[in-house]
Amino acid sequence: MTITSLYFLGFLCLTVLFYYLCPAKIRWVLLLIYSFAFFAFASNFALIIYVVVGVLAAYLGTRLLHKFSSAKPARRRVILALTILPIFGMLFVFKYINIFPLTFNFFSRLFGAGVGFDMFEVLSVLGISYYSLSLIGYILDVYWGAYPPVKNPLKVLLFACYYPTLISGPITRFPHMQKELFTPKKLDYNNVYMGFERILYGFMKKLVIADQLGPVVKMIFGSFHTFSGFYIVLGVILYAVQIYMDFSGCMDIVNGASLTYGIKLPENFNSPFFSKNLSEFWRRWHISLGNWAKDYIMYPLLKSAPLQKLGVSARARFGKRFGKMLPTIISILILWLLIGLWHGASFQYIFAAGIIPWFYLTSSQIFDRPLQALTKKLKVNTACFSFRLFQSVRTFLLMCLLWLFVCAPELSEVPAVLKSALSFGEPNIIGQLPHFSVIITMLMFGVVMAIDYLKYKGTDVLAAFQRQNLLFRWGCLLGLATVIIIFGAYGTGYNAADFIYGGF
Repeated sequence: MTITSLYFLGFLCLTVLFYYLCPAKIRWVLLLIYSFAFFAFASNFALIIYVVVGVLAAYLGTRLLHKFSSAKPARRRVILALTILPIFGMLFVFKYINIFPLTFNFFSRLFGAGVGFDMFEVLSVLGISYYSLSLIGYILDVYWGAYPPVKNPLKVLLFACYYPTLISGPITRFPHMQKELFTPKKLDYNNVYMGFERILYGFMKKLVIADQLGPVVKMIFGSFHTFSGFYIVLGVILYAVQIYMDFSGCMDIVNGASLTYGIKLPENFNSPFFSKNLSEFWRRWHISLGNWAKDYIMYPLLKSAPLQKLGVSARARFGKRFGKMLPTIISILILWLLIGLWHGASFQYIFAAGIIPWFYLTSSQIFDRPLQALTKKLKVNTACFSFRLFQSVRTFLLMCLLWLFVCAPELSEVPAVLKSALSFGEPNIIGQLPHFSVIITMLMFGVVMAIDYLKYKGTDVLAAFQRQNLLFRWGCLLGLATVIIIFGAYGTGYNAADFIYGGF
């Protein structure tokens, strides 16, 4: 069962009905049962044992950390390490075990050795990248004394495997989910209505836009030696649209599904394509991962004794500004390398989602003052629409350059892809595309961008839509459903179930 299927909609309708028919105090138990059922339908149910093992480690470890809260720091660090080790160990085995043969094979090809190892065949545990980080965050919060551990292990289990978050997140925090999952919810028609409304919007993003663009992107980069120049540029722009519509569409579906139970999940996107700079872009893209990484990786690194000493030493030798920047640059490098690795056990992701973002952000930090001085000297009007448009386009193009590395078949193929992008004489594929479907896809993309722009400007679009007349609202929703049914990429020959971030 996938979240873009009619089976999922049937599952959701039935579970919502029984959820509100049961006494409010035990509804969280129903959610746990639903999550187990979803895991069974969407994956191999036997693999739930790995989720249970991770939860048991988190539960027992946090109870020990709380019990020995006044013990020596060294002892508590040992308990912390032993608590996180099973969760990290399973994540490593199921996701990163192939980093060793990949590394060997990469350098073997690089130096022309002609020797390679086969990849390990590993199981795919549903949601392991997401619930592992949620559990590690919970453990660290208890270790730091942010809140006491949960006494009921079943509540920790529901926090980890609440089924809407298993596909592609968002990465959740326990205090927020404790309030949402375990506070009795009353039946609210608006929650159910707006939940299904948002699911419909997510279906449109995924099926009408992302999955219509996916085959075109695959065709271009699958034969990048043939498609050159304009089409390589077009392909990476289409991929940027595809990945945003795919991931944000998935978030709309899972957030909408959760809202039908009265449970609000944290938002993962906030109009990223209108960002004025790259820092703002990453604050608006995959928000839950960015916040998790800052709170549990970057800030602890900045506060660590080695980086504090390095900062003091650099400040004494090279001045206050450099002494302040150096620990930040190092911590950002470690942060982005880990984020790149989180996306996959591949040098391609480490480079594209790790090194390049670090280079972007470090460069902007280093050259921020000189660029501001140059802008002021040239008397550039930074308060006008044209400058803000320039900033957004510049940010988008820099992200497209990053995504070009993702689109290339392999990291070693990137120079060849760049060479093709700078060449001419490509074949014409525009005439091969179904024109009416292209028009509808572009139209729907325009609708999403208009809604994103209003959100960027501070308008609560959903609330504004709810204030419209009933006939207008239902007309829009029926029109949207019609577009999905007619122009959505589903059925035989399509892989609508495959979410890009579901593989990370």
